Amino acid sequence: MPPFSIPTCYFPSTALFIDDSRDFLLNFVLQLDEGLAYRVFDSPFDALDCIYKKRCELDLLSQRCLSEYTEAKNCPLTNHTVNLDLAAIHAEIYNSRRFSEISVVVVDYAMPEMDGVEFCRRIENTNIKKILLTGQADEKLAIEAFNEGLIDRYIQKSDPNVAELITKSIYDLQLHYFQAMSDIVVRMLSVTSPSCLHDKKFADFFRQLRQEKGAVEYYLADNSGSFLLLDDDANVSFLIVKNESDMRLHYDLALDNGASEEVLDQLATGEKIPCFWQANTQAPQWDDWSTCLVPAQRFVSNEVYFYAYVQGPVLFDVRQEKVLSYHSHLEELDAEELLSV
Repeated sequence: MPPFSIPTCYFPSTALFIDDSRDFLLNFVLQLDEGLAYRVFDSPFDALDCIYKKRCELDLLSQRCLSEYTEAKNCPLTNHTVNLDLAAIHAEIYNSRRFSEISVVVVDYAMPEMDGVEFCRRIENTNIKKILLTGQADEKLAIEAFNEGLIDRYIQKSDPNVAELITKSIYDLQLHYFQAMSDIVVRMLSVTSPSCLHDKKFADFFRQLRQEKGAVEYYLADNSGSFLLLDDDANVSFLIVKNESDMRLHYDLALDNGASEEVLDQLATGEKIPCFWQANTQAPQWDDWSTCLVPAQRFVSNEVYFYAYVQGPVLFDVRQEKVLSYHSHLEELDAEELLSV
């Protein structure tokens, strides 16, 4: 998957910090982005035990996608129902353990019980990204570990911008983690990955939109590249996306079902786009298209896209009371940290 691609799903995950000096750890994490979920360990063995016992939530998501695909093969689908494979992705918002997914470890090289390179070597989950903290004398060993593929980044502890470098590296590697895991999920899907997911200009636009709207997690919502988004309080919104081919299909569908000239013109020009598909409901009445269309904007990149940002569960129902927000998760982590001090 290209480095600029959009994962089929993304949610905040957990970084582990491992250093034999607990005082260093507790002082260091105060400099980190307050929106980062993390756990600290002053014993590499305790950290390895934590990683070993932690189930990979994205592996479980892949298994659910495979199960959904098996069921979908025996279930007739129409043009108006969401693909059942994608329903497995949406269901991840109800997984209260998703934020505890360990995606990145940051480990000091010089520890008396076990050096950082050996620690990284013992991590069985090869999907986890690894950052090694080094001293001046350890840089050669860090380069060797990087070339061997044991670590993904190394940063000198003495760097005056070490906290900023580590924070940026964590966020970069967390995205890479989800991109790599997304490849596995996409291979499980019975649909072709939407082209906008691999369009660099669209990926930049999507990143800016998420920043503007405060979206911290997102999930592929349909075969066209639409996304379900949640902010840190689990408020729901959707980015509805259609390309020109999608719009032609919708135009033909509207024409065949007797839609009005006004509706046909709106679809033909891309002034409005449909948002009516539901997994478990009937398609809308074709004589009432006006309730199924939302104003759209045009975005030109490798392809021409039409998009609309809509707040609220407009595409399918979301059981808000069943969703653990990231804000609540961070509060739980803070409470745990206070008890452990």
